[in-house]
Amino acid sequence: MATVAREVIEQFKAEATRTGAVVYEAEDAAAANNCVLSLAQGRNARHVVKSKSVLAEAIGLREHLESAGIEVKETDLAEWIAQLAGRTSAHMAGPAAHKTIEQVAELISKATGEELEPAPQVLLSAARRVFRQSCIGADMGITEADIAIAETGTSVTVSNEGNARLVAVLPAVHVTLIDCESIVPTMEEATRRLELLAKNSTGPKMPSYVTYITGRNTTGDIPQALMARAQGPEEEHIVLVNGAVSK
Repeated sequence: MATVAREVIEQFKAEATRTGAVVYEAEDAAAANNCVLSLAQGRNARHVVKSKSVLAEAIGLREHLESAGIEVKETDLAEWIAQLAGRTSAHMAGPAAHKTIEQVAELISKATGEELEPAPQVLLSAARRVFRQSCIGADMGITEADIAIAETGTSVTVSNEGNARLVAVLPAVHVTLIDCESIVPTMEEATRRLELLAKNSTGPKMPSYVTYITGRNTTGDIPQALMARAQGPEEEHIVLVNGAVSK
């Protein structure tokens, strides 16, 4: 992938800041991890939810937060199963592919305190309940943007499950990780990338869930008052990470 021009990165930073997000730029994994940890500690965040993130896994973000005593719960089903098993993902495309359904049932039963039968729908329903409650009770949510749009300061997160969207909108504080090489100049270029992402994965014209976030959530619907946290986070933070980190 070609290196993104510095002016495009600076445009994204300026537009995202203008819309109410707080933007940080990290040159290496340690700086990115410490930036997120500082945000969590500064807000006394003890419970963090995280969506599936190649970048977070590459820099060891979950382990870094956990070493500081912060609970981090994965909300991607396969990633959560791997977490319950006490190991990292066996494979990015199928983190829990090595587990039998009986083993998965045992792990989720232990986590929920319920005796669950090894039936796919039963286990999925139990996991959904856990994820939703975790997102509702979390102090901070962490997602990764697959694409960022410089002209509007917008981050775009793609997922096949709806959990990433819950992570992005339910906690009071939301942190978005962005690989600098994922920044594109325009909405048109972002749309082309979305189509390519879908084509290269499961084949549909567009991904199942595409979430666009532009700045801090506010509303002007109440006369003479611009209020935060109308339908989303009170704080929106973006951590830009040097593309070389995840290579």
